[in-house]
Amino acid sequence: MLLKDKFFTVLHEEKLSANDAIYLCELNADCDVYRGHFPGKPVSPGVCNIEMIRECAELLTGEDLRIDTIKQCRLTAVASPQVCPKVDVTVNVARLEGTQNYNVAASIKDAERSYMELKGTFVIKN
Repeated sequence: MLLKDKFFTVLHEEKLSANDAIYLCELNADCDVYRGHFPGKPVSPGVCNIEMIRECAELLTGEDLRIDTIKQCRLTAVASPQVCPKVDVTVNVARLEGTQNYNVAASIKDAERSYMELKGTFVIKN
């Protein structure tokens, strides 16, 4: 399920290198996800945070990616469009030589706190 422009909107992209970027994303409070999680006190489900990272990794690589392995995923705080309407999604990708795989390290943060840290392997979809 694509969440870009529904669950979140990329407001700004800052490419630091071919392998690193920071995406300023706005959490769209009107998205149905927030109505279900939870009415009046919306929170961003962890699976949606992971998908937001995957979609930002696609923007950086220019490839359609699927998640192969999540080696580490730490939910360090609850993200919410009421608490943190804008977050930075920082993505680092490293293509594994001779493969269709990328090692990915990513985080979701704002000026106040970190919401998620993820390390894993993403694979180019065939």
